[in-house]
Amino acid sequence: MLKKEEVYTAHPPFQIDANFGFPAALSEILVQSTRSDLYLLPALPRDRWSQGCVKGLMARGGVTINISWKEGSLHEALLWSTGSQNSLAKLHYGGQVTRISVPPGLVYRFSKELKCLKTWAL
Repeated sequence: MLKKEEVYTAHPPFQIDANFGFPAALSEILVQSTRSDLYLLPALPRDRWSQGCVKGLMARGGVTINISWKEGSLHEALLWSTGSQNSLAKLHYGGQVTRISVPPGLVYRFSKELKCLKTWAL
């Protein structure tokens, strides 16, 4: 049993859900990833978030993503890796899939059709 003075000096409970659960859930709405697959906007609430963008989301494999969407659909995505080896194998959006490789030091710009529009060095 705690003594009276211990009750007042005890550390308050730490609730991990309130601190990390919401940002993690929000990230999963916008990007889901495995070591070899990257899914863009898999659970976007299109009727509530018809347009927007997110920058700097980290995916598995050391890939960083910027995404923008308009009218509830992907507008463009930028992907790059700062890791030491190529990352990913497939990029998914809706029913579309494209095979990709993201070597470190290059930025790739993809259209809503998952076509690579431009590549440049970091």
